[in-house]
Amino acid sequence: MNIAGVKRVVLIAGIGTSPAVLTETVWALAHGARPVIPDEIVVVTTAIGKRRVLSEILGGVWSDLKATLCRERIKGAEDLRLGETSIRVLPDSEGNEIDDLRSAADNLRAADFMLGVVRQYTEDPTTVVYASIAGGRKTMSALLLSCMSLLGRADDKVFHVLTTPEATSLRPTFHFPRRGVKHEFQDAGRLRTISAAKVAIELFEVPFVPVRGWFQEKYRQLPPTYTALVRTLRAGGPQAVVFPEIELDFEGHGYARVLPSRTDARLSAVEFALLCVIASGTPRDAWCKRMIDLKQMVEAANFPISVQWNDTFVDSTRFRGDMGEAVGDLADCLSEIRKKLKRAGFPESETLAPKRNAAVTFPLANFWAMNVDLVPVDIRGCLLPESAGK
Repeated sequence: MNIAGVKRVVLIAGIGTSPAVLTETVWALAHGARPVIPDEIVVVTTAIGKRRVLSEILGGVWSDLKATLCRERIKGAEDLRLGETSIRVLPDSEGNEIDDLRSAADNLRAADFMLGVVRQYTEDPTTVVYASIAGGRKTMSALLLSCMSLLGRADDKVFHVLTTPEATSLRPTFHFPRRGVKHEFQDAGRLRTISAAKVAIELFEVPFVPVRGWFQEKYRQLPPTYTALVRTLRAGGPQAVVFPEIELDFEGHGYARVLPSRTDARLSAVEFALLCVIASGTPRDAWCKRMIDLKQMVEAANFPISVQWNDTFVDSTRFRGDMGEAVGDLADCLSEIRKKLKRAGFPESETLAPKRNAAVTFPLANFWAMNVDLVPVDIRGCLLPESAGK
């Protein structure tokens, strides 16, 4: 059934040894606030799951489901189709149909396979993909959701089907609320009966973030495998880091403390000054000149007696005025800052003191200035952004 009369709906369903989740999902879609009948159904499963679908679903249940929806006059129900060609079986290492996912290698092949299936339909602008993660092993569900996050588009959806607790143990097996059918189940040691029509089915739309738009232009030719795609995106995007706060204390010898532990990074005076320059938001290509200029400004300024880092900074042999030597000084200082911040409890210190020509990705709002009033006003603007300070 086309969405808004334009797009074909493709239902991709991960199925394990309980194929009833497929009929439950289709039934729930058909009975939603906006009834939907998939134009195409793709079942991703194992060899065992395929046999279960063929014997349990296509052995009569599917015909009953279609007839029920037609009687209820659900638009498009007469075109509902499922056949053996709808079933795609996960491969083993030799390309044969696999019985089960028993190893990490099996699951990685399953990820590649599911990514290929999702890609086939999400590359088609005339389709909208509905993915059901209700069936199969937990890794199958997790990987299918991940594939949808990687390749899904704004109007694609992910669903999980929910039923009453006793639904999984009903005899005969429950597939959807069929009129006139009764099921038996054990309740506190007693055999009870429930009408199929009274078994509740709820379709939960799983919120997910489609990240495709963030890399669509940059990675027009997407890597073919799941692991390669994930590796490419992780390398090309910002690191997922919970950044600490860094306290810069301008009293005494100058301290850079990693919060909340308040561990002192034990920076030298010149390293402390460079970290302050970085915190000020100065562009990287201006760091050397800023440090050379800063040394001259600090030497000419009057600091209170409670500040000692200024004299040590001025006496340092680094950043004496030659730009060629200053480039080497910069690389050495950045290397020391990285090492010392790591020892102080900030393992991702490269985000703040980057190697080569990499950009600073550390949030400058995470700097806090202590005793900044001890720094002369004309120098203060070279060391920290206006928003810093407690």
